[in-house]
Amino acid sequence: MNRKFLSLTAALLVAACGKAENEQVTQRQQIGQQWKYEKEKGADGHEIPLAYIGSANSVRTMTAPDTFAVLLLQKMRNGETGVTVKAVGAPFTCDLSDCAVEASVDGGASTSWKGRMTDAKDGISIPPPQRAFEAIEKAKTLTVTIDLGQQGKHSFNFNTAGFDWS
Repeated sequence: MNRKFLSLTAALLVAACGKAENEQVTQRQQIGQQWKYEKEKGADGHEIPLAYIGSANSVRTMTAPDTFAVLLLQKMRNGETGVTVKAVGAPFTCDLSDCAVEASVDGGASTSWKGRMTDAKDGISIPPPQRAFEAIEKAKTLTVTIDLGQQGKHSFNFNTAGFDWS
C-alpha cells in the first residue's frame, strides 16, 4: 500500500511539474484587462506613479497570434498625466510628421491624439496637452485604432471603468 501511494504521489508530482512548465503565463495574461498600479523610480530617485491596462481584444498578425495593445498612464511631477498607447506582438508605425492614434471614448465620436513614437518604437506617447488622460479618467470604455504597418490599422478596446490613482 505504501508503494502504491508513493508511486501515485510521484506520478502526480511529475505531472504537476510538467504542467507548470507548459502553462507559462503569457504577457497578455500578466498585464490583464484590469487597471494595475505601480511606482517606478525616476533617475533622481523620485517615485513616478504608473497605471496600465491591456486591451480586451487581440488580433492575429503575421508576427503574433494575439497582438494586443496596452494603455500606460504616467503621472508627471507637474500633476499632469502622460498617456502612451503601445502595441505588443506587432510593430507599431506612424508617420513621424503626423504620429497619432484614433480614439473613441464610450462609443462617441473618434478623435485624433497626436504624439511621438516611443523610444522603443512600440507605441505612441501622447503628451498631456492633448487631454487624452482627462478623457480616459472618466471613461467606461476606450477604443483606439493604431497602425500596425503592413498589418494595417486595427482597433483595440479597453474597459477603463474604475480607474483610480488613490
